[in-house]
Amino acid sequence: MWSGSQLYLGYLWLILAFCGGPGVVVDCQTPDDVNTLLIDLFTNYNPRVRPVQNQMDPVVMDVSLYLFSVNEVDEVNEKLVTTGFLDLKWNDAPAVGPQQSQRYRSTESPTDIWRPDLVLKNGFTKFKELGGDHYYLTINYTGDVFWYPYEVFQTRCAIDITYFPFDEQTCDISFIVWCYTAYEVVITKSSNGVNEYEYEENAIWTIVDTDSEVKTESFESQITFSITLQRKPRYYVINIIVPIVCLGFLSQLVFVVPTEAGEKMSYAVTVFLSFAVFLTMISADLPKNSESTSVLSVYLVVQMMSGALVLVISAMELRLHHRKTTNQMSLVFVGIVKAERRLRCVTSCRSSEKVASTLVEELDLQAEKNSKGTNSDIEWSDVTSSIDFFCFWVFLMLNVSVTLFLFLYISGTI
Repeated sequence: MWSGSQLYLGYLWLILAFCGGPGVVVDCQTPDDVNTLLIDLFTNYNPRVRPVQNQMDPVVMDVSLYLFSVNEVDEVNEKLVTTGFLDLKWNDAPAVGPQQSQRYRSTESPTDIWRPDLVLKNGFTKFKELGGDHYYLTINYTGDVFWYPYEVFQTRCAIDITYFPFDEQTCDISFIVWCYTAYEVVITKSSNGVNEYEYEENAIWTIVDTDSEVKTESFESQITFSITLQRKPRYYVINIIVPIVCLGFLSQLVFVVPTEAGEKMSYAVTVFLSFAVFLTMISADLPKNSESTSVLSVYLVVQMMSGALVLVISAMELRLHHRKTTNQMSLVFVGIVKAERRLRCVTSCRSSEKVASTLVEELDLQAEKNSKGTNSDIEWSDVTSSIDFFCFWVFLMLNVSVTLFLFLYISGTI
């Protein structure tokens, strides 16, 4: 058990520790001390007067942004929604008065002390002053005032969708002192700039860079915080890009379906309508303006045009396939069939030069015979088959080229 002297020394040690410890001269504040302090501070204090001794001098205000989250990037309405608070600091020496030599810290109502009328300049919904009566200010013994107005900021953001969904967007959050000129209130940017200490990651966007800039335009003091966001493309790659690329290659299979099967036209129409559906889905997520055009949208339009051309060719093939054998065959169709047969022969018989040479000679004899007007061995079904052969490879090479160009352009390689 402790003796009375030990308890006394223990209490004395706690009091010294609470008041700053031995060797530090700090005044302990009782409720009466705080009440007297507030009376001394605000007896002759006017919150409408800027806190500088010489009213020709400006109030210097240090500003930084603490960002908690990026709630939404609305590409259609070009809006950025973020949550955070501003860290504002300035010196209010008149509010300290005779208590300047004492180490104290006091919390004051916004209506009792001067504060800047800071507003969000590029707000999306309405133009209003930051803060409110419930955002108290803190003033310490040196006269430094700290204010932390918390807001959900809705700001305008110009969206560039050229590289969607592999795009980066830079959005600004601008604040301006509304009623005071740059000669009365000067904004300086803090070394922190945009602080992400308690930032929560967004499911779609990643912050890749932040910056802050102070501007003085038309005698206005303004600070702009820039946030560069990079989209996470996995969702769009899996659910949009991969199906579109697959559909693009499926459209070439129209030329593999035999004309006599009866499903050629329905297959071509189905692929064409699928492109139209995906174009509608992508357009719903993009801004309705002409400032920028998504490369992916252009790719879809090209695929739709290709699908429309495939549809036209398929319809013409059906027309040719059902022609009567008595109809005279054009030399163009005869040339297509001969070229297709020669190409098939060369590619299939390349390993055997002797066989290939013999077949080429036979083809030459047959070509000479046909040039004299005998094309009895060529039917309309041969014409449609040859058209399918050439169209398949032409559209396949075109699709591969366009797809490679798309990804190289989006990646910034070209």
